[in-house]
Amino acid sequence: MLWHTLSLAFRGLSVYRWNNFPRTEQVSANDHIAFSLHIAILLASIIEEEKGIEYDRDYIFRKMLFSAFSTFVHSDISSEVKDQIKEKNPAIYAELENIVYEMLQSWKLPDWMKSDMQGIHDEQRWTNHIHAKEDDLIAFSKLWASYHEAYFSNEVYLDVYRPAMNIIEQKMSQSRFDIFREYIDLNPEKQNDLERFLLSMRRLQSSYRWNSMRRRYPVSVMSHLFITSFITYIIGNIEGKSRQEITNMMMIALFHDIPEAITGDIVAPTKKAIDGFEPLLVTIEKELVDKYLLSYIRKYKFSAEYEHLMLDPWNQTDGKLVKLADNFSALFEAKIEASVDAEFDKVYKNLKKFLHSSPYKSVDYLFKFWIDYFEDNLEDVIHLKKS
Repeated sequence: MLWHTLSLAFRGLSVYRWNNFPRTEQVSANDHIAFSLHIAILLASIIEEEKGIEYDRDYIFRKMLFSAFSTFVHSDISSEVKDQIKEKNPAIYAELENIVYEMLQSWKLPDWMKSDMQGIHDEQRWTNHIHAKEDDLIAFSKLWASYHEAYFSNEVYLDVYRPAMNIIEQKMSQSRFDIFREYIDLNPEKQNDLERFLLSMRRLQSSYRWNSMRRRYPVSVMSHLFITSFITYIIGNIEGKSRQEITNMMMIALFHDIPEAITGDIVAPTKKAIDGFEPLLVTIEKELVDKYLLSYIRKYKFSAEYEHLMLDPWNQTDGKLVKLADNFSALFEAKIEASVDAEFDKVYKNLKKFLHSSPYKSVDYLFKFWIDYFEDNLEDVIHLKKS
C-alpha cells in the first residue's frame, strides 16, 4: 500500500500547528517539517565547513520524513502534552510511536522502504546510537522553527504564547545544543545574517501554489517542498539510485522553489504573455535571490551549491527525476481539486497525459500504485493495533 503513504503525506496539509491557540498564520505540519529540514541542512553545512564535523544528510532526510507519519496519523499533539506523557508514562508515549511504525510495516510497502523505516525506528532504541548528533540537530531545528511560529503570533496575541516560548527557550538552553546556538539563537529583534536567510525562506509558508485559481485545499510552497522531497525519495528508489544519489536529489527537491520566497509564484501564462518577458524574469530572479538570500551566506563555500540548487535545479545531476517528482506533486494537488472544479480537472488531465509520455519506469509504477488509490478514505486504511 505504497499509495497510502502519499495520502498520509498530503494529510499533513490539513494538520495545523498551535491549533488550540489564536494565531496569525496557518502553519501546517508539512510547513514545519520542510522549514525544520532547511534549518538542519543549513546548520550541517556550516558546521561541516567551519568545524569539520560531518552530518549524515541521508539519515536527516529519512528521519524527518518517516517521523512525520506519527503526526499524520495521530494529528499534532502539542509539545507540552507530549512532554507530560513522556514524564508521567514513557511507555505509553513509546507505544504511540510504535503502533504507527507497526501499522506501516504491516502494509504492502516495498522492501527498501520497510528497511529504511526499520533502520530509523530501531536506532532510536539504542542508548548511544551512531546518529545522536543528527538527532540533536533535528531536535534543535524543530525547536527553532517552533519558537518563531510562536513568536510572530505572540506579537499580536500578547503573552498568549509566552509560556510555550519559555519552555522552548529552556529546552534550547541544553548543552547538547551549544554548537548550534553559536550560529542561530532566539533573538528575532537582533537577527544575524543566518537568521535573516532562514526567515526570508520562511515566507514560503505564506506563499500558495496555483495562486490564480480558487482552492479548497490551499498548498503552500513550503509544504510542496516536503511533498516533492518525499516523492523524490520514492522515485529515486524505484529508479535504482544509490543512497547518496537520492540524498542529492532530495536536496534539489528541498531547494527548487526557494526563489519564490522573494519573487512570488508568477504563473506560466503571465511569463509567456510577452516575448522576452520570461528571460527578463530569470535575470531579475537571479539578482533578487542574490540580494535577499544568498548575500547572507556568501562567506561560506557551500553558498555556490545553494545557488545552483535554487536557480538551476533541473540541470543538476538527476534533476530531471526531481522535476518528475515536482510534476507528480502538481498532479496530485490538481486531483484533490478536480472533482469539484472543471478548471483543475483540465489541469489534472493535461498533467496526466504529459507524465505518461515520460521515459522513466517510475512513471508506470506510480500510475499503477498511486493514482487509482489516492482517493481511498484513509480512515478505512489506518488501523492501529497495540503491538
